[in-house]
Amino acid sequence: MSIKDQGFLSPDIGRFIEKYRQDNRAAFDLADALNRTAQRLLLGAEVKMEGESFSEKNLAQLLFVRALSNFQGAILMAERGAVVEARTLARTCLETAFALVAAVKMDSAFIDRMVANDMGSKSKGANWLLNRADHADFLQPESKAGLEAFVGRLKAENEPTGSFATEEMARRGGLDGLYIYFRQFSSDAAHPMLEALNRYVDNGQGDVGPEIIWGPHCGAGEIAETVVLACCFLLTAAVGLNEVASVAGVSDELGDHYGVYKALIATLTPVEPVAPATPGHEQHDDCRP
Repeated sequence: MSIKDQGFLSPDIGRFIEKYRQDNRAAFDLADALNRTAQRLLLGAEVKMEGESFSEKNLAQLLFVRALSNFQGAILMAERGAVVEARTLARTCLETAFALVAAVKMDSAFIDRMVANDMGSKSKGANWLLNRADHADFLQPESKAGLEAFVGRLKAENEPTGSFATEEMARRGGLDGLYIYFRQFSSDAAHPMLEALNRYVDNGQGDVGPEIIWGPHCGAGEIAETVVLACCFLLTAAVGLNEVASVAGVSDELGDHYGVYKALIATLTPVEPVAPATPGHEQHDDCRP
């Protein structure tokens, strides 16, 4: 079945993968090399739980699993020309990197904030359901009683609740300089805002006028930029994990990847690029993992 019939699910997508990887070889070569290093770090760090509760190291490891999975998903989407989806996953990878580096910097204080954030979210959800009159028929008596008991317990035990915003996590980890990418990817891909919706409008039709488009066809340069920035985000997460679960040789490999990244990003952006966390350095430019 053709692209028109099945979109990104068409078997014909294979020819786009081949084309986009060839056209953006340097970006995908970096992604593939970095992915191999990240997989080695993941396996070498021996990701496993230590007892019934998890430590700061466990949390960093789990966050890295998520960041690496987000990254791999972004690359799978990018090579198919699904730029919106690739950037959305890259944004999630960056958000996870913020959390990982903040966890490394804040130690046990981060776990306390995460628990409070989780309790706060659940408390808000429970109160929302309990306060919606139009959900009266939706909630079974036993479900309503359970929610009321949960909210009551939080109040009685003075369980700390609250939010832990992405921007604060970026700041706590010293990654303020990368937060601009989180905002940009939010508006041009992750959220249904006009900037994101404009990606489905082709204004290059000459006298024909704008046309709504969808599928693997995308603008020149979008794939390379998305892949290279996704590499930046995973690099940042990898440096953070390597600080608490160091694997022999990984730091040098990350340094090599960083050099390639810096050269590539300089060719893609007209402004001074924001650097990811730099292996072996306490700080670099705007990012200090």
